Amino acid sequence: MQLINKFVSNNKIFLYLSVFSVSLYQKIRNIEFVEYKYDQYFADNVIQNCNINLLNFSNLEFLYIRSSSGVPQGPFHFSLECIAGILGVNDYTVFLRLKIVISQIIFFLIIYLLKDYLSEYELFTLLLLILFNPYLIISSRNTSIAYGYEVLLVVFLYLILKVNNTKKNTLIYGGFSFFTLVFYFPTFIFINCINGVLFLRKYFKNTSYFIYGNLIGLFFAIIAYLPYLLSNPQLKLNNGSKSWGLSSHWRINLHAISGDSLNNKINSSNDIDSLLMLFPNYQNLHRINYFLITFLLILSLINFFKKFNFIQLNIFDYLFLISMTITGIFYTLLDIPLYPHYFFFNIFFTIVFIVKNIQPKFLLFIVSCVFFITSNIIIQNFHSYIQENNGAQTSDYGKSYNTCGCCTDEIRQCKGQ
Repeated sequence: MQLINKFVSNNKIFLYLSVFSVSLYQKIRNIEFVEYKYDQYFADNVIQNCNINLLNFSNLEFLYIRSSSGVPQGPFHFSLECIAGILGVNDYTVFLRLKIVISQIIFFLIIYLLKDYLSEYELFTLLLLILFNPYLIISSRNTSIAYGYEVLLVVFLYLILKVNNTKKNTLIYGGFSFFTLVFYFPTFIFINCINGVLFLRKYFKNTSYFIYGNLIGLFFAIIAYLPYLLSNPQLKLNNGSKSWGLSSHWRINLHAISGDSLNNKINSSNDIDSLLMLFPNYQNLHRINYFLITFLLILSLINFFKKFNFIQLNIFDYLFLISMTITGIFYTLLDIPLYPHYFFFNIFFTIVFIVKNIQPKFLLFIVSCVFFITSNIIIQNFHSYIQENNGAQTSDYGKSYNTCGCCTDEIRQCKGQ
């Protein structure tokens, strides 16, 4: 174990650059074969409309897209796309490449923020389990702040770790917490479920500044929604869709953490059959990853509860425990359909919990290396199938950008199912 620790510490730059490069390659390769349906078309439209020469501040309706909950995502949901348009980027695949590279760099800033809380060894295994999660690899090729979750994550992590340092930090964190509503409502729910419990636990030393910050964030969030609310006075908070069962939050989370949620992209019987003809072990590799992550999570929970002390819980314990209990209950009560992309923060803080608490550590290293290998094979198989078939045309993935998004004015033709 000490040998591994020493090896990781002495070769940190080489190992980090290797992980960065391989993960970036998997995210950026065959970028013209990305998924392209209504959401991606909408994002592409935002890029074009945010051209600095065409931008009309009196008509910002093009920024609002409706979510499965019936509430439109806020005007900053496609902030990355709009910034790219303002900066002169007007090609969809060029935007995706830039977004992926920037997100990858931001993730290493996140690792830097964690260096005082996790060992070099734990940080390296965290990189393997996050940057090679098959679902996160393919999701990084999608649009909106939801799929560029690293941007909000690095801000949240920085603020929550320093929230009690000064009154100013508490005020800013409180404002940020409520303002996330204009970016992505699942992020807003995640952060404010955390805040609710921390507030009751008297975690915030400057409580009044936290409340003032919340009010400021709420005020600016309402202003951001005003253009939509004024033109759509009858707001439906639910579009009629219901939850997929009482256990859906926890079930979907576990599938996302292991990367098994990628199976949702190729999910019609015809596409699955043709995929398995090319790669017979594709689904078995997903099952291996699912087993490995479940095994690590169980071991870490056992070790955590062996030495459990409610008074000595640190912020990362809170983030994991609240996101898996209170947030899950809240979503269950909302009774809305849930999707893996709602839970990027959950994925990250679950992996942090695992690498921090699991014993023995050498087992973590072995499992992480196996996960790295199986995940790369899964991603290779997925890319090859999508390239061979120009998408997964009867599945959720639909037709790929190279044959549909670039070449049709009727976006419905790109939809798979």
